[in-house]
Amino acid sequence: MRRGRAPWAGAWSLPGGRVEFGERLENAARREMREETGVELEAIELLRLHESIDPDHDAHAVIAVFRSLAEWNGAAVEAADDAEEARFFPVNDVRAMEAEGRTTPGLAAIVEEAAVR
Repeated sequence: MRRGRAPWAGAWSLPGGRVEFGERLENAARREMREETGVELEAIELLRLHESIDPDHDAHAVIAVFRSLAEWNGAAVEAADDAEEARFFPVNDVRAMEAEGRTTPGLAAIVEEAAVR
């Protein structure tokens, strides 16, 4: 999804958001994916924890990254109100997008790790 709000407004990133009080991490991942793209996730697994510190944007986040294998029927992905756009990309395109400054920092490494496992 392309972020519609700061930090990193306009950059491509993974769907995500805050965990609600009492909510399990995997349930939050499913909810955020559904809210931000309209895509329902079934089986998911925790891939890794990622810490992102960006002093330029006064932002510090600890991110639980989940991986899910799902069949996509080719339907358009719906962007939520906090995103400019939502769509899928080939894994091989993400590294170049990051080098061009079009993604959030570290996105390529996370996506590549998920694809290899």
